[in-house]
Amino acid sequence: MQKYPVWTLKHERDSDSGADGSVEPLVDVVLANRGLTAEDIEDSPKVLQDPFTMKDMDLLSERIVKAVRSGERIVVFGDYDVDGVTSTAVFMDLLVRVGADAVSILPDRYRDGYGMKPAGAQQAVDMGARVIVTADNGISSFKAVEAANAAGIDVLVTDHHEPHGRLPDAFAVVNPNRPDCGYGFKGLAAVGVAFKAVQALSASLIDASERRAYLNSLLDLVALGTVADIAPMLGENRLLTRRGMQILDRTQRPGLQALKAVAGTDTRPVDTTTIGFHLGPRINSAGRLASADLALDLLRTGEAGEAARLAERLNALNRQRREFELEGVEQAGEQVETMALDRQRILVTRGESWHLGVVGLIAGRLAERYSRPAIACSEVRGDGSFTGSARSGAGYNMAEAIFRCADLLTEYGGHADAGGFTGPLGNFDAFKTRMEADAAERISVEDLRTRLELDAALRPGEISLETVSALSALAPFGSGNEAPLFMVQNCTVERANAVGKGAHLKMNLDTGTSGDQAVRSTRSNPRICDAVWWGQGELAGRLHRGDRVDVACSLEANTWNGRTQVQLVLEDMRPAQGQ
Repeated sequence: MQKYPVWTLKHERDSDSGADGSVEPLVDVVLANRGLTAEDIEDSPKVLQDPFTMKDMDLLSERIVKAVRSGERIVVFGDYDVDGVTSTAVFMDLLVRVGADAVSILPDRYRDGYGMKPAGAQQAVDMGARVIVTADNGISSFKAVEAANAAGIDVLVTDHHEPHGRLPDAFAVVNPNRPDCGYGFKGLAAVGVAFKAVQALSASLIDASERRAYLNSLLDLVALGTVADIAPMLGENRLLTRRGMQILDRTQRPGLQALKAVAGTDTRPVDTTTIGFHLGPRINSAGRLASADLALDLLRTGEAGEAARLAERLNALNRQRREFELEGVEQAGEQVETMALDRQRILVTRGESWHLGVVGLIAGRLAERYSRPAIACSEVRGDGSFTGSARSGAGYNMAEAIFRCADLLTEYGGHADAGGFTGPLGNFDAFKTRMEADAAERISVEDLRTRLELDAALRPGEISLETVSALSALAPFGSGNEAPLFMVQNCTVERANAVGKGAHLKMNLDTGTSGDQAVRSTRSNPRICDAVWWGQGELAGRLHRGDRVDVACSLEANTWNGRTQVQLVLEDMRPAQGQ
């Protein structure tokens, strides 16, 4: 039943803390646990940085403005994930609005792989490009930039990935993470970098009276890409995402209206869960299984009929993606079960026909299930190569590990938490052996002891809609500002059953037994609460009325049949300690 062997309370509270049901101290506790202050989460426009403080932004702006005004063709070269597609959509929105001669290219995951390569640069040449603007790629596209330069094309790189060593010899390289960039916030997703570029361009290309409203209209796209890319939910990202989700609530884009409808999220406010678990995966499914252009067309269409058709297509692709993912996870799990897990610090698996669109999802599932870094590779290209995706854990820097295997690979890239690569199939065994040795050297047994960090132990008086409302001021949640997790001790199980075709666990818990003082049940502060644990329906048969449990959970307001009540969303559960 218990997923995490160790539960750690970040903040130990006095025995009488919260007895009066006051929620303000709880908000302070959550902020302090993250090393944040009220200033870090304020929605003041002063957190927005001047785009021209980003290195080379002046060069990019001048070159695009010149191209627009002289009628030169601009090609936006994007990527196939949500961040890349929304980045491309942001650039194309502006360029089309100002009458530029602009077209876009999104690479094919199978045929092209990640990033602009010489063949991609040649494609832009064939399309008559005079300027190439990369979106969510380019920082490692050395050969492609050289090819474009040789053809007399100016390349403007916009990216957010960490540079390694040198920069490409492009006309401009706009990336807040380049070592010589003094921009004040380093955590922008690629769509955030694209938005800052459009903000800079708007000073020359959009009338001042329309500029603010126009920039605001792009924030639904910015929120989508930022949340889906798991960018830090701090600083500019927090403000842009919070405002973007408000725009997304009432978006005027037919494609997003239709996507919300097929995802079943069109009747409730948009939050990071809506994007991360409902909208984002459907947008990603296009690039995973078909063509990312389907997703770009959805975001850019002005026709309701076309929007509905595209949304249904993405919804169908997302269902297919789930099937491929589950099949791959099952096969990869069978490989893992043959490994000596007490000695294996990283899991390296390989399938002959795993779809390239889901290898990253397979790796992520393995990393979560076995609490250690994981790699899933596939031979599906059938060209004598293997392509893999990696997900980290235990504090292991995945990008650095992959770079230490660079001599065995033909393509590679990533960041601390994830990476991707391709190499000759003949090098796979050597790659696997080296990665396993590298992880064994850098990951200890103690590192693999998964810990669940909880903000505090809740008192029954704090399990209320008032607490949910107070904590909502800290949203949006994400990396660096994680959703608060709490422990509720010594609850009594009143009912437990499986829902969602047996997939999820639904319970009624009596939380009034979890404190030293009796608690009166009210509508906003019920003693018996609904609780849900996603993906754990199999536990229903193992729980009985009267069982005492401790739960690790977040709080949410759940509305059903017009009635709103507080609900516990479980992250873990264990037999009550010290009962």
